[in-house]
Amino acid sequence: MAKKRKRRAPRRRPVIQSEKYSIRALHEDREYGLYWYAWLWKLVRPLLIFICSVLMVIGMVSIGYDRVYGAFFAPVARNDAEVVDFQIDSGETVTEIGQRLEDAKLLRNKSVFKYMIQFRGLTNSLSYGVFKLSPSMNVDQIIEELTSGSQTNERVITIVPGWTVEDVADYLVQIGALETKGEFLKLCNNVDLFVGSSYALRDAQNAGTLPGRKYALEGYLAPDTYRVFTSATAESIIRTLLNQHNKVIDSVYYANNAEYYTDEEGYHAVEAFDTGLTMDQTVILASMIEKEAANRTDYARVSAVFHNRLRLGMKLESDPTVTYLTGENKLALTEEDTSQINNYNTYYVPGLPVGPICNPSVAALEAAQHPDMDFINEGYLYFCATEPGSGQLAFSVTKEEHDANVAMYRPLWEEYDRRQALEKAAEAQKPTE
Repeated sequence: MAKKRKRRAPRRRPVIQSEKYSIRALHEDREYGLYWYAWLWKLVRPLLIFICSVLMVIGMVSIGYDRVYGAFFAPVARNDAEVVDFQIDSGETVTEIGQRLEDAKLLRNKSVFKYMIQFRGLTNSLSYGVFKLSPSMNVDQIIEELTSGSQTNERVITIVPGWTVEDVADYLVQIGALETKGEFLKLCNNVDLFVGSSYALRDAQNAGTLPGRKYALEGYLAPDTYRVFTSATAESIIRTLLNQHNKVIDSVYYANNAEYYTDEEGYHAVEAFDTGLTMDQTVILASMIEKEAANRTDYARVSAVFHNRLRLGMKLESDPTVTYLTGENKLALTEEDTSQINNYNTYYVPGLPVGPICNPSVAALEAAQHPDMDFINEGYLYFCATEPGSGQLAFSVTKEEHDANVAMYRPLWEEYDRRQALEKAAEAQKPTE
């Protein structure tokens, strides 16, 4: 028999395992071996990071500046835009000028123009006349052009929202626009002289609601900033304020603020809230809103409370109507205060007072026309002040909630009134110069 040969197993090739190159080994090589310049990288790296960070910040600031400039300050058109004539009439307010510049496509934003004029103190430097302006001019260039020929025979007067006729008279005497306030106050009761100059005054006269008012023109002297001649008389100043009030009435009372919505059935108009108020009654309500609400966010809410009470036949019980005739500045009214018998006191008379109690702002007039519908639907009937000086109001639906709020804050009101009385007494004792 043949012998069986043993088969030899095939030789296996030796496996050569390569040593893995770890991150740590790489760092060691860079530090001690091939990469001899590692020490230089340690020095340069923080500087490069700082430079890159600075460049990123500069880039973000530059982008932000470009966007703000393009939205508010940049020219409306390119350099080849046509030059147009722009006329400013004597007596026009900064607000009106800014609005007309925006309407004429010469400005991107009227408010930016107004605030830049006021911040730079250039209101008194605006001239009236015809100016050559172009949409290719930026805000600074337009302001420079309009103030290049300032008149020395004009002055600026600013009527603050919420001022009464007497406040306006005191202010005009203080700045030297009038020698005394007597003539101004007398003219504010001259209905025949101004009835043709005021829509709201004529509306009140036709309704027969003027008798019994402290000042016939209260509520119709529109708050705004004006430029008037230094030689302007009390009558001419009053006419300027009345003319501006007519423009405000046009923009608010006669405005078409219709809103629309769409659904599966098509396009529908939102039913507007019907105040049921005349023009003059709207001014009266707006004057109460102006005095009651310190923050504009509360204007429409206060309006809703008053509208709800009017519709339910409740007395409005507005504290500023109590203090209008006396001129007192009190937060904590007593029963003696609220029981005064006069046609302004809404704790005594039903409905609105006999007339406006101040000269309201455009925002207050708009709120009188458009109350907060959520507060209307939820039936809010009460509000009161919170901490003195905060400007905040506490609203409530029920009398129980309102009484609890009053009990909480009344001690703070009384303390505020006490401090005010002490300060007033100390001021009165100061020797006059």
